[in-house]
Amino acid sequence: MSWISAMARGLLIVAYFVVATVWLPDKVASIDTVESASRLVRDIVTAGVWAVALAIGIWLLRLAQRRGIV
Repeated sequence: MSWISAMARGLLIVAYFVVATVWLPDKVASIDTVESASRLVRDIVTAGVWAVALAIGIWLLRLAQRRGIV
């Protein structure tokens, strides 16, 4: 694997985790329905979105590792 390919794959992985675990939960928390809910519901929804996005990212990394992509 060339350095350029490795860097591109690394940046793609970092970009996924930044978008999925930082940007997406913030956007979900700012939806009117979630924003108007109680603090507990807002925290549970946001943490749930974060956990699911993190789990999907880890699963995708494992799948890519098994297929020899990373």
